[in-house]
Order: sequence, then C-alpha cells, then structure tokens
Amino acid sequence: MEIDLLLRIAVAFLKDMNLEDFQKLVYETSFLVSDINSFENDKIPKDSDNIQKNKYSSNLFSPEFHITSPRYEAEILLGFILNMTRVEIHANPKKEINDFNKQRYFKLLAMRKNGTPLEYLTNRVSFYNLELYVDKNVLIPRPETEILVDKAIELMNQHNIASFVEVGVGSGAIITAILKNTQNTYGIATDISKEALNIAKHNAEVLGVKNRCDFIESNLLDSPYIMLQKPISLLIANPPYIANNYPLNQEVLCEPHIALFGGEKGDEILKRLIMQARQKNITHIICEMGYNQKASMQEILHYTNYEVAFYKDYAGLDRGFVATLCK
Repeated sequence: MEIDLLLRIAVAFLKDMNLEDFQKLVYETSFLVSDINSFENDKIPKDSDNIQKNKYSSNLFSPEFHITSPRYEAEILLGFILNMTRVEIHANPKKEINDFNKQRYFKLLAMRKNGTPLEYLTNRVSFYNLELYVDKNVLIPRPETEILVDKAIELMNQHNIASFVEVGVGSGAIITAILKNTQNTYGIATDISKEALNIAKHNAEVLGVKNRCDFIESNLLDSPYIMLQKPISLLIANPPYIANNYPLNQEVLCEPHIALFGGEKGDEILKRLIMQARQKNITHIICEMGYNQKASMQEILHYTNYEVAFYKDYAGLDRGFVATLCK
C-alpha cells in the first residue's frame, strides 16, 4: 500500500471512523485501489483539516477525548514507523509500505484512537526547543511549563543563583532546559518515582548536562541528602495539583496519577512543599499551580513569610507563582 492511501485511511480512522469500518478499509484494499477517486471524495479526508490544533488549549476543560488534528497525528505516527520526517512523507506519496510496517502503524493508530497520548507512542516530546524521551512513567511536559522555565532563568540571572533543587523532576524537562540555557549552574533533581528518575537521567545525559546535576529519590524535600549537596536558595516544582475528583479525559488519565493528583482539594502537596521550603529557609520558590488555587497559595505563602508574585499561562489563567522569603 502506498503512503498516500495509507495516510488517508489513517486520517479517516482518527477523525470519525469506528474500528469495524477501519478493519474493512484495511483489508479491502482491492476496492480502494479500483475505486479510489470516488471513495476518497466520499469518506477519506484529504490533507486539509478545518480543525486547527491550539497547542495552548488545556485538556482539563474538555473531559471528552477527541483528536483535533487527525492528519497531523497520522503523519507523525507514520513518520515514526518509517523513520521519516513529515517533509519526506509528503515528498514520497507513492512509496510502498510493507506489511510489517503497516501492522505496526495500525497498532499505533488503534492505541491513539483509544486515548494513548501521541508522545507515549513516539516516546518523544518537544519542550523549550529540546527533544526529550518520555513514556508512561512520566508526565508529558506542557507548553505552559515553559513559562516556569523562563521565570527561573530570569530569577537566577537577577540574583546570581548558581544552584537549585527541582522537586518532582519527571522527565527532566525543567531541569535540563534551565541547565542548557544557563552557565555555571548546578541542579538537584528529586522524584518519588525511580522510573522517572531514570528517564530524567537519560535525558540529562543525552542533552549533555548530566555532569551538572544530581538525582535523589525523595518524597518532596524529605531526603536529608538534598541540602547536603550544595547551598540551595531556589526551589522549583511543577507538582501534582489537580483535585482527586476533577474530571479528566482518557488521554490525560493515561499519564501517571501520582504526577497529576494533589489531594482532595488539589493544593495539599503544594502546601506541604511550601512549608518544607520555609523550614529549610529556601529563599526563592517558583511553582506551577492550578488555575483556581491563587487564594490558597496566597494564604499559605503569607503565613510562611513569603512575598509572592503570580503569573498567568497562555490562556490567561493563573498558573504559577514566584515567591521570595521576606527578610
């Protein structure tokens, strides 16, 4: 089967086709080849797609899972299978795909249709102009978290901060982005998950910053080894902050729940982390938070004697804060 035909079948399936019709398309290729013109106009979408993906939209507000850019995702998955770029795919529409690669492709399409995130299927995600490895053991970095990285780099330059700790390192997206964009800096990464720490180590090594960071298994700042490494004046975290009963779609629920849910109200882990930072006299805190948690964060930061400035995400929602311990 040629790339062009295979892609049009894939797009139809990802867009609005059920599994039974998809199987029929896959196996009745003789019909497709003999009557392709009428068929493609009737059922298989062409390259254009009226629905454009907004990379800043939040899954948290749309519990019903649907694929908004089927053509884009079909091309990404096929490129992954064939080790080709999207440009190369477009340049070779008549290239024949063997049965082995077709079956691999159909499996990925079915998993994607069932809600598995695209990033887990390709084990790749772009963040802050870096390409990272991700799998089901780590949260997929979001575009709005790049704002947190910007805030951290700005603060470090402003106060000549040379070392910091990141709590809940996950894939290592934040710490690697900061180290790649600063000089003579050192990071300590903690996570409660051994699997996440291994992925973060891998990404740090691939991106050439592993020699500038340590990785410590710890629940928040519980480990006594964290503060023994270097003087720490900056805490950075994108902790779990979603309330346990908050409705999430199937795609988001594929991600590790330990990295998503922060308690009954959602802000419990954040509050505990702030209390720990105060106990250890950490001067600066930069955290991501839930869009509805500004009041509770303001209260706990005031109680712990931190002066705080909040920032918004690309959608204009409250998304995080930068706090400094009052003298």
